[in-house]
Amino acid sequence: MAVKSNNATAPREVVSAPASQRRFRAILFDLDGTLRANEPEGVAAFIDYAQRAGLSLTPAQIVLCERAAHRYWADGAQVAEHFARFDERGFWVNYNRILLSAMGVEGCDDCAHRIQDYFDDYQPADVVFPESSRVLRALKEDGYVLGLVSNRDGDLAPVAAQYGFAEYFNFTLSGGQAGSFKPDGRIFRQALQMAGDVPASHALYIGDNYYADVLGATAVGMAALLIDPRDVFIGLYDKRVKRLDEVLDFIRAER
Repeated sequence: MAVKSNNATAPREVVSAPASQRRFRAILFDLDGTLRANEPEGVAAFIDYAQRAGLSLTPAQIVLCERAAHRYWADGAQVAEHFARFDERGFWVNYNRILLSAMGVEGCDDCAHRIQDYFDDYQPADVVFPESSRVLRALKEDGYVLGLVSNRDGDLAPVAAQYGFAEYFNFTLSGGQAGSFKPDGRIFRQALQMAGDVPASHALYIGDNYYADVLGATAVGMAALLIDPRDVFIGLYDKRVKRLDEVLDFIRAER
């Protein structure tokens, strides 16, 4: 695990307000892609390997690729069905074909296999975004109930400890523990109960996947904020920020 370094300034402190005057009482966070990520990210590696395989991709195609990747991983039933149908390499070759199809790539029957050949050497770093702890600390000190809600299978408590987040979260909840994976509403409703039966209208979910995080949270009445550093979801959703440290300004403006 590494902490990603950059020249970003520390986020401004949250301006305290009486709890009765706040719109949000609980703020729930996604984990992967929101507080930490693989570097290079899987989609970035895919684009790199596709270009190495001889494909010339336009910026519009790259946006379509990233949207397709988010959409795919938000469909847990489809992912499970593909895992059951294919062996490991076959699963990823099929996934590559899905992304290529989303970009309208035709006439390259072997491209998915050649891209997967490059992935044989893919060894991403496990990176924690430097602003993650600063944002979580500011919100915790301001009295918000914080939850970590992720589509991982196992217990998130040791994961939060591994990344140095454990002290900030009032609770953690994985899809495996909930028996429900985003965007299914049951995981969000269980998280609201764990937050102290907070009404959905007083909770904010923060994540990086429009299809899993935004659609799932808003369907149960929660507010959602999308981390969208490359403007992939521009035109689909307006409550977007490029960086996690913009969360504090968003929360202040929503009071």
